[in-house]
Amino acid sequence: MSRALALLLLAACLACMPRTGLAQQAHRVDDSASQVLGGLVRMKWKDAQPGRGASNELVGQTTVLTRLDMSPFRGRSGRLFMVLGPQSGPVRASWTTRGVLLPGELRDGERTLVYAGLVGADLFEDTMVLTITASADVFAQPDRLEFHFEFEPEGS
Repeated sequence: MSRALALLLLAACLACMPRTGLAQQAHRVDDSASQVLGGLVRMKWKDAQPGRGASNELVGQTTVLTRLDMSPFRGRSGRLFMVLGPQSGPVRASWTTRGVLLPGELRDGERTLVYAGLVGADLFEDTMVLTITASADVFAQPDRLEFHFEFEPEGS
């Protein structure tokens, strides 16, 4: 058997194999009912005193009334992630919560787990206090951070 034919048969066998273990299907969650309190996030210098050894980071805080429409997933188990898309420079977000969602931290371009288990309600509501940290070297003008949520049902 020629090498090319053997490679073709191997590729065909691999294509027919079950796709277990691959990344699960993530579904974007409707968070349009969420509300950012206070409008724009006012960023301040992390270190009040400029000078040698001082941080060049800006820090701001805001409160978000998070309302997630989980009705398409009610009665199913799975994992809910918070996502921060890539930004024009390095950004870190951390948060505390007061409800069903887990506190956590993530960097731009990442996602992190905020809930795992059975979805027992149509609406997940929580109050998140977000702390945003960004480099002053990159952010010379206001920028919009794009957060969203994704749900991965078990067994999808």
